[in-house]
Amino acid sequence: MKLQIIDKLKAFLSDRPLLKEEYEVVYLMVELRKLLDRERQEVGSEEFSLIRFHADWIVHTRKDYVTSTMKKIMKNIDDSIDVYPKNGNIDFLLLPEFRKEMINILKEYNLPNLFAKDDDKWMKFMLAMTQVVADQPIINPTENIAEFRYVDMNKEGIMATIDFCGSKTGSSITLGFGI
Repeated sequence: MKLQIIDKLKAFLSDRPLLKEEYEVVYLMVELRKLLDRERQEVGSEEFSLIRFHADWIVHTRKDYVTSTMKKIMKNIDDSIDVYPKNGNIDFLLLPEFRKEMINILKEYNLPNLFAKDDDKWMKFMLAMTQVVADQPIINPTENIAEFRYVDMNKEGIMATIDFCGSKTGSSITLGFGI
């Protein structure tokens, strides 16, 4: 079964060096999740936790259960949130760690990965990805973040809203950029 998934992904990605539609992102992530589940059954591997998390996020209307990997990322955002707006660096919206995992998993299974390696193609992928998960919030990922959610910008850019709780209760921030 693992080989069938790899063959399907190879055919799918060979025909699409650019993934820019929501259905393409959903298909890729669901198939990658199935591949990871097969790998876990066969060898007990827990690699690619961000791929697994994002695949879950895509198929749920909200994420109440947040993995330790995602908690770590959200905590970094939480700890740095006062710095991001001041220095203009909001690259975390492009999910650089998720991108590294995507490149690595595709490389490991000898799958086409140009869309993940090329900055412009990754931006198109992320525009589609954020449309898929828009308004599907991550709930309580840290003690100070009540909700993190992407906002649908109709492929015009990437935007996220963060609602705070804990020591930052009552505040909210929206960060993003257009293309």
